[in-house]
Amino acid sequence: MPAPVEPPTGVSYCTMIEQLREISQRPAPWSVSTVKELWTRPHLAQQMLKYHLSQDTDHSSRKIAEIDRIVAWLDSQLAFSGKRVVDLGCGPGLYSRRMAKFGGLVTGVDFSPNSLQYARSRDMHNMEYIEADYLEDDLPGGFDVAVMIYYDFCAMAPDKRQLLLGRIHSLLAPGGKLAIDLYGPGSFEAVDDHIEIEEQLMFGFFAEGDYVGIHRTDVYEDDWLSLDRFFIVEEDQTWQIFNWAQYYSPESAAAELAEAGFMVNAMTGGLDGEPLEDDSKTIGVIAERI
Repeated sequence: MPAPVEPPTGVSYCTMIEQLREISQRPAPWSVSTVKELWTRPHLAQQMLKYHLSQDTDHSSRKIAEIDRIVAWLDSQLAFSGKRVVDLGCGPGLYSRRMAKFGGLVTGVDFSPNSLQYARSRDMHNMEYIEADYLEDDLPGGFDVAVMIYYDFCAMAPDKRQLLLGRIHSLLAPGGKLAIDLYGPGSFEAVDDHIEIEEQLMFGFFAEGDYVGIHRTDVYEDDWLSLDRFFIVEEDQTWQIFNWAQYYSPESAAAELAEAGFMVNAMTGGLDGEPLEDDSKTIGVIAERI
Protein backbone atom coordinates (compact mmCIF):
# COMPACT_ATOMS: atom_id res chain seq x y z
CA MET A 1 0.00 0.00 0.00
CA PRO A 2 1.42 3.46 -0.86
CA ALA A 3 2.50 5.62 2.05
CA PRO A 4 0.00 8.35 2.97
CA VAL A 5 0.71 11.72 1.44
CA GLU A 6 1.75 14.26 4.03
CA PRO A 7 0.86 17.95 3.60
CA PRO A 8 3.79 20.28 2.93
CA THR A 9 5.88 21.39 5.90
CA GLY A 10 4.24 24.33 7.62
CA VAL A 11 0.82 23.64 6.03
CA SER A 12 -1.71 22.00 8.35
CA TYR A 13 -4.08 19.30 7.17
CA CYS A 14 -7.07 21.54 7.87
CA THR A 15 -5.49 24.38 5.91
CA MET A 16 -4.84 22.09 2.96
CA ILE A 17 -8.42 20.81 3.00
CA GLU A 18 -9.72 24.39 3.01
CA GLN A 19 -7.45 25.34 0.13
CA LEU A 20 -8.48 22.31 -1.94
CA ARG A 21 -12.13 23.01 -1.18
CA GLU A 22 -11.63 26.60 -2.30
CA ILE A 23 -9.95 25.65 -5.57
CA SER A 24 -12.79 23.24 -6.33
CA GLN A 25 -15.15 26.23 -6.55
CA ARG A 26 -15.52 28.65 -9.48
CA PRO A 27 -14.66 32.17 -8.31
CA ALA A 28 -16.87 35.06 -9.34
CA PRO A 29 -15.66 36.72 -12.55
CA TRP A 30 -12.65 38.99 -11.96
CA SER A 31 -12.91 38.52 -8.17
CA VAL A 32 -9.18 37.84 -7.74
CA SER A 33 -6.22 39.34 -9.58
CA THR A 34 -2.61 38.14 -9.54
CA VAL A 35 -1.38 39.95 -12.67
CA LYS A 36 1.88 41.14 -11.13
CA GLU A 37 2.78 37.79 -9.55
CA LEU A 38 4.05 36.42 -12.86
CA TRP A 39 6.52 39.29 -13.12
CA THR A 40 7.52 39.94 -9.51
CA ARG A 41 8.27 36.45 -8.15
CA PRO A 42 11.98 36.03 -9.01
CA HIS A 43 11.74 32.51 -10.46
CA LEU A 44 8.57 33.30 -12.41
CA ALA A 45 10.09 36.51 -13.77
CA GLN A 46 13.05 34.55 -15.13
CA GLN A 47 10.74 31.94 -16.62
CA MET A 48 8.51 34.55 -18.24
CA LEU A 49 11.54 36.13 -19.91
CA LYS A 50 12.75 32.70 -21.03
CA TYR A 51 9.35 31.90 -22.54
CA HIS A 52 9.16 35.32 -24.22
CA LEU A 53 12.44 34.65 -25.99
CA SER A 54 11.82 30.99 -26.80
CA GLN A 55 11.27 30.02 -30.43
CA ASP A 56 9.73 26.69 -29.37
CA THR A 57 6.49 27.95 -27.83
CA ASP A 58 3.87 30.69 -28.18
CA HIS A 59 2.82 30.55 -24.51
CA SER A 60 4.14 33.99 -23.52
CA SER A 61 4.98 35.68 -26.81
CA ARG A 62 4.94 35.08 -30.53
CA LYS A 63 7.86 33.72 -32.49
CA ILE A 64 10.21 36.19 -34.13
CA ALA A 65 9.03 35.60 -37.71
CA GLU A 66 5.46 36.45 -36.68
CA ILE A 67 6.58 39.50 -34.69
CA ASP A 68 8.45 40.73 -37.77
CA ARG A 69 5.34 40.25 -39.88
CA ILE A 70 3.14 42.11 -37.37
CA VAL A 71 5.45 45.11 -37.05
CA ALA A 72 5.85 45.35 -40.83
CA TRP A 73 2.07 45.37 -41.31
CA LEU A 74 1.60 47.93 -38.53
CA ASP A 75 4.18 50.15 -40.21
CA SER A 76 2.23 49.89 -43.47
CA GLN A 77 -0.83 51.20 -41.62
CA LEU A 78 0.70 53.64 -39.14
CA ALA A 79 3.96 54.80 -40.79
CA PHE A 80 6.18 54.73 -37.71
CA SER A 81 9.00 56.88 -39.11
CA GLY A 82 9.37 60.09 -37.11
CA LYS A 83 6.34 59.35 -34.91
CA ARG A 84 6.31 59.08 -31.14
CA VAL A 85 5.22 55.56 -30.22
CA VAL A 86 4.43 54.13 -26.77
CA ASP A 87 4.56 50.33 -26.38
CA LEU A 88 2.48 49.47 -23.29
CA GLY A 89 3.54 46.22 -21.64
CA CYS A 90 6.66 46.13 -23.80
CA GLY A 91 8.30 43.25 -21.90
CA PRO A 92 11.79 42.54 -23.29
CA GLY A 93 11.25 44.95 -26.18
CA LEU A 94 10.63 42.47 -28.99
CA TYR A 95 8.13 44.76 -30.72
CA SER A 96 9.62 48.05 -29.50
CA ARG A 97 13.01 47.49 -31.13
CA ARG A 98 11.44 46.57 -34.44
CA MET A 99 9.18 49.63 -34.46
CA ALA A 100 12.26 51.75 -33.75
CA LYS A 101 14.02 50.16 -36.74
CA PHE A 102 11.17 51.49 -38.88
CA GLY A 103 12.04 54.96 -37.60
CA GLY A 104 9.60 55.24 -34.71
CA LEU A 105 10.67 57.20 -31.61
CA VAL A 106 9.64 54.46 -29.20
CA THR A 107 9.00 54.51 -25.46
CA GLY A 108 8.51 51.07 -23.91
CA VAL A 109 6.61 50.83 -20.63
CA ASP A 110 6.61 47.79 -18.33
CA PHE A 111 6.65 47.07 -14.59
CA SER A 112 9.03 44.08 -14.90
CA PRO A 113 12.61 45.13 -14.09
CA ASN A 114 13.84 41.73 -15.27
CA SER A 115 12.35 42.19 -18.76
CA LEU A 116 13.48 45.81 -19.00
CA GLN A 117 17.04 44.85 -18.06
CA TYR A 118 17.06 42.53 -21.06
CA ALA A 119 15.46 45.17 -23.31
CA ARG A 120 18.03 47.80 -22.34
CA SER A 121 20.90 45.41 -23.11
CA ARG A 122 19.87 45.46 -26.79
CA ASP A 123 20.03 48.14 -29.47
CA MET A 124 18.69 51.37 -27.94
CA HIS A 125 18.58 53.49 -31.12
CA ASN A 126 15.39 55.61 -31.05
CA MET A 127 14.49 53.84 -27.80
CA GLU A 128 13.58 54.68 -24.22
CA TYR A 129 12.28 52.30 -21.57
CA ILE A 130 10.30 53.32 -18.48
CA GLU A 131 9.70 51.03 -15.50
CA ALA A 132 6.11 51.84 -14.56
CA ASP A 133 2.61 50.47 -14.12
CA TYR A 134 0.58 51.95 -16.95
CA LEU A 135 -2.57 51.75 -14.82
CA GLU A 136 -1.14 53.81 -11.97
CA ASP A 137 2.04 55.75 -12.73
CA ASP A 138 2.45 59.08 -14.50
CA LEU A 139 3.64 58.77 -18.09
CA PRO A 140 4.63 61.33 -20.72
CA GLY A 141 2.00 62.30 -23.29
CA GLY A 142 1.71 63.58 -26.83
CA PHE A 143 2.25 60.21 -28.51
CA ASP A 144 1.18 59.65 -32.10
CA VAL A 145 0.74 55.90 -31.68
CA ALA A 146 0.05 53.57 -28.76
CA VAL A 147 0.40 49.80 -29.11
CA MET A 148 -0.62 47.01 -26.75
CA ILE A 149 0.18 43.61 -28.18
CA TYR A 150 -0.30 39.95 -27.25
CA TYR A 151 -3.64 40.11 -25.46
CA ASP A 152 -2.50 42.04 -22.36
CA PHE A 153 -5.72 44.05 -22.56
CA CYS A 154 -7.79 40.84 -22.27
CA ALA A 155 -6.25 39.94 -18.90
CA MET A 156 -7.80 42.95 -17.14
CA ALA A 157 -11.19 43.35 -15.46
CA PRO A 158 -13.74 45.62 -17.20
CA ASP A 159 -13.14 48.58 -14.87
CA LYS A 160 -9.36 48.30 -15.40
CA ARG A 161 -9.81 48.13 -19.16
CA GLN A 162 -11.88 51.33 -19.18
CA LEU A 163 -9.34 53.00 -16.88
CA LEU A 164 -6.54 52.00 -19.25
CA LEU A 165 -8.36 53.16 -22.38
CA GLY A 166 -8.97 56.50 -20.69
CA ARG A 167 -5.29 56.79 -19.87
CA ILE A 168 -4.28 55.84 -23.42
CA HIS A 169 -6.72 58.47 -24.74
CA SER A 170 -4.93 61.09 -22.64
CA LEU A 171 -1.46 59.86 -23.69
CA LEU A 172 -2.25 60.27 -27.38
CA ALA A 173 -2.11 63.50 -29.33
CA PRO A 174 -5.33 64.51 -31.14
CA GLY A 175 -5.90 62.03 -33.96
CA GLY A 176 -3.45 59.57 -32.39
CA LYS A 177 -3.86 55.87 -33.15
CA LEU A 178 -4.14 52.79 -30.93
CA ALA A 179 -3.17 49.30 -32.19
CA ILE A 180 -4.31 46.41 -30.02
CA ASP A 181 -5.00 42.70 -30.37
CA LEU A 182 -7.81 40.82 -28.63
CA TYR A 183 -8.93 37.23 -28.22
CA GLY A 184 -11.58 36.58 -30.88
CA PRO A 185 -14.53 34.19 -31.24
CA GLY A 186 -12.34 31.32 -32.46
CA SER A 187 -10.29 31.41 -29.25
CA PHE A 188 -13.43 31.32 -27.12
CA GLU A 189 -14.77 28.33 -29.05
CA ALA A 190 -11.50 26.48 -28.44
CA VAL A 191 -11.40 26.83 -24.64
CA ASP A 192 -12.98 24.14 -22.40
CA ASP A 193 -13.39 23.39 -18.71
CA HIS A 194 -10.67 21.03 -17.52
CA ILE A 195 -8.38 20.20 -14.63
CA GLU A 196 -4.93 18.61 -14.43
CA ILE A 197 -2.61 17.75 -11.54
CA GLU A 198 1.09 17.18 -12.13
CA GLU A 199 4.40 17.15 -10.32
CA GLN A 200 6.55 19.99 -11.67
CA LEU A 201 3.57 21.30 -13.66
CA MET A 202 4.77 22.88 -16.93
CA PHE A 203 8.24 21.37 -16.48
CA GLY A 204 9.34 23.42 -13.47
CA PHE A 205 7.90 26.73 -14.66
CA PHE A 206 6.47 27.75 -11.29
CA ALA A 207 9.25 26.99 -8.77
CA GLU A 208 12.89 25.93 -8.59
CA GLY A 209 12.36 23.06 -6.15
CA ASP A 210 9.84 20.24 -5.97
CA TYR A 211 6.18 21.14 -6.21
CA VAL A 212 2.82 19.83 -7.31
CA GLY A 213 0.67 22.01 -9.52
CA ILE A 214 -3.07 21.97 -10.11
CA HIS A 215 -4.24 23.69 -13.29
CA ARG A 216 -7.97 24.33 -13.55
CA THR A 217 -9.72 26.05 -16.45
CA ASP A 218 -13.22 27.48 -16.02
CA VAL A 219 -15.29 28.90 -18.87
CA TYR A 220 -17.93 31.55 -18.16
CA GLU A 221 -20.14 31.17 -21.21
CA ASP A 222 -22.42 34.14 -20.61
CA ASP A 223 -19.50 36.51 -20.04
CA TRP A 224 -17.26 35.33 -22.88
CA LEU A 225 -14.63 34.82 -20.20
CA SER A 226 -12.26 32.08 -19.05
CA LEU A 227 -9.99 31.56 -16.07
CA ASP A 228 -6.78 29.52 -15.97
CA ARG A 229 -6.02 28.99 -12.32
CA PHE A 230 -2.77 27.50 -11.04
CA PHE A 231 -2.55 26.19 -7.46
CA ILE A 232 1.09 25.52 -6.53
CA VAL A 233 2.01 23.32 -3.55
CA GLU A 234 5.64 23.65 -2.47
CA GLU A 235 7.27 22.09 0.57
CA ASP A 236 6.87 25.21 2.69
CA GLN A 237 4.08 27.19 1.04
CA THR A 238 1.09 27.16 -1.28
CA TRP A 239 0.08 29.94 -3.66
CA GLN A 240 -2.05 30.62 -6.72
CA ILE A 241 -2.00 32.38 -10.06
CA PHE A 242 -5.23 33.58 -11.71
CA ASN A 243 -5.05 34.19 -15.47
CA TRP A 244 -8.32 35.69 -16.73
CA ALA A 245 -9.04 36.04 -20.44
CA GLN A 246 -11.78 38.20 -21.95
CA TYR A 247 -12.93 37.24 -25.45
CA TYR A 248 -14.48 39.60 -27.99
CA SER A 249 -16.71 39.75 -31.00
CA PRO A 250 -16.05 42.56 -33.50
CA GLU A 251 -19.16 44.31 -32.16
CA SER A 252 -18.20 44.10 -28.49
CA ALA A 253 -14.66 45.28 -29.26
CA ALA A 254 -15.89 48.32 -31.19
CA ALA A 255 -18.43 49.17 -28.47
CA GLU A 256 -15.85 49.04 -25.67
CA LEU A 257 -13.45 51.25 -27.61
CA ALA A 258 -16.21 53.71 -28.55
CA GLU A 259 -17.19 54.09 -24.90
CA ALA A 260 -13.65 55.30 -24.19
CA GLY A 261 -13.55 57.75 -27.12
CA PHE A 262 -11.99 55.67 -29.90
CA MET A 263 -13.25 55.12 -33.43
CA VAL A 264 -12.23 51.89 -35.17
CA ASN A 265 -10.29 52.53 -38.40
CA ALA A 266 -9.50 48.90 -39.19
CA MET A 267 -10.42 45.50 -37.77
CA THR A 268 -8.59 42.37 -38.92
CA GLY A 269 -7.97 38.77 -38.00
CA GLY A 270 -4.70 39.81 -36.34
CA LEU A 271 -2.21 42.66 -36.36
CA ASP A 272 -0.50 41.12 -39.37
CA GLY A 273 -3.42 42.15 -41.60
CA GLU A 274 -5.10 38.73 -41.90
CA PRO A 275 -8.75 39.06 -42.99
CA LEU A 276 -11.27 38.96 -40.15
CA GLU A 277 -13.44 35.82 -40.20
CA ASP A 278 -16.35 34.66 -38.05
CA ASP A 279 -14.03 32.18 -36.31
CA SER A 280 -10.88 34.33 -36.12
CA LYS A 281 -8.89 33.53 -32.99
CA THR A 282 -7.50 37.06 -32.89
CA ILE A 283 -9.09 40.43 -33.55
CA GLY A 284 -6.59 43.11 -34.51
CA VAL A 285 -7.79 46.68 -34.11
CA ILE A 286 -6.46 50.03 -35.19
CA ALA A 287 -8.51 52.80 -33.60
CA GLU A 288 -8.28 56.59 -33.59
CA ARG A 289 -8.63 58.92 -30.67
CA ILE A 290 -11.72 61.11 -31.16
